[in-house]
Amino acid sequence: MMDRRTLFAGAAYSSTLAWLFGGSRAVASASGKPAADAKAGKAPIEFDEMLPNADAAGQMDFHAGFLAWSINDFEKQSTKRLNAILADKGIDPNADVDLIPLLDDIRSDPLMALRMRTWLSNQELMLGGLEETLGRESEKYFGEMEAAEAKYPNRIELNPDMHMPAYAKHEIHLQKGGYVGNPLAGYVNYHYGNILYEALFGSNIQDERIALMAASVPLPDDGKVERALDMGCGTGRLAYGLKNRFPAAKVSGIDIAGPMVRFSHKRAVDLGIDCFFAQRAAEATGFPDNHFDVIASNILHHEVNAAATDEIVAEAFRILRPGGIFYPIDHPTGKQAPKKTVSNKFWAFNDRAINNEVWRADFESRDFAEIIRKAGFVVDESLPPAVWGTGSIKAVKPA
Repeated sequence: MMDRRTLFAGAAYSSTLAWLFGGSRAVASASGKPAADAKAGKAPIEFDEMLPNADAAGQMDFHAGFLAWSINDFEKQSTKRLNAILADKGIDPNADVDLIPLLDDIRSDPLMALRMRTWLSNQELMLGGLEETLGRESEKYFGEMEAAEAKYPNRIELNPDMHMPAYAKHEIHLQKGGYVGNPLAGYVNYHYGNILYEALFGSNIQDERIALMAASVPLPDDGKVERALDMGCGTGRLAYGLKNRFPAAKVSGIDIAGPMVRFSHKRAVDLGIDCFFAQRAAEATGFPDNHFDVIASNILHHEVNAAATDEIVAEAFRILRPGGIFYPIDHPTGKQAPKKTVSNKFWAFNDRAINNEVWRADFESRDFAEIIRKAGFVVDESLPPAVWGTGSIKAVKPA
């Protein structure tokens, strides 16, 4: 159990750091946004999935604000410090150099160490707080999922005895139990996702960022979308977006994690969205050949190993009908990748080292578009990205 004094001591320490570094954005929060909207004459944001009490909501609000400050103001200052360290060594910060020999000097710098430590502490406190808070209400949440399953049993498929590949067992983002080992992982990941999206982009409380992704999915040339699939659906948000965009289509979402599938189905029932969710592996979906008109995914491939990505792409080719669209949204790679500056390499390395993004570097080292092309797709990389920060790949299965 988390010691409350530890939490608030950490909060006080982090607030002091925010003041020292001029991080006024650290106090920006979701709880303040409805009030600001009301003053501006706008309707307040509606939360369909609430944390159980105001204390928990306030703690998570703080973590979102701190994270926003950390990845914006503080990261800018620490990147300046990183570039100064490189200048002292006569290294061009924009050069594509080997990062590994520089790590000890970078990490031993007090400001760089502070940036990494405060980010990590915030992540640990945030996820620990969510896990503890939601765990106290576990019977309520299990009841919600069971009620949804009793109401619409034909909209969910669970396979608790299925083989679980090794990649699925990692605790990505430091989420305890990962996506498969905590029966409330869907609830934890949903609220964590809200905090992360608020810090990075302003909000995703009403799935508005994911709706932009769904809106960007290209149509087949014949315009026909009768079946659509969200591969690696997580908490179901892209599947909801696809259903809202293609209301007459049968939309399915699959994920290897049963807790994610149960939460996706539960929230779909709450929102009145008719989707089918199944616990299945993306590399072995069990769907017939040539079945879907559109297959999309959101940040799936950098969270599985290279062999799984190759198998998933091949499976997408098999189950997509000729002329259908494969639209995987993920980190940019190949010619779309950001410049390999030392700072970009360092922050990506840290994401792997302290955020347990085990396969991010491997994924970004490969040309994802070329992998898809080799599987038989016709690939177009000329479209704008679905949203800021993602790659852009439209793949068509030849007719």
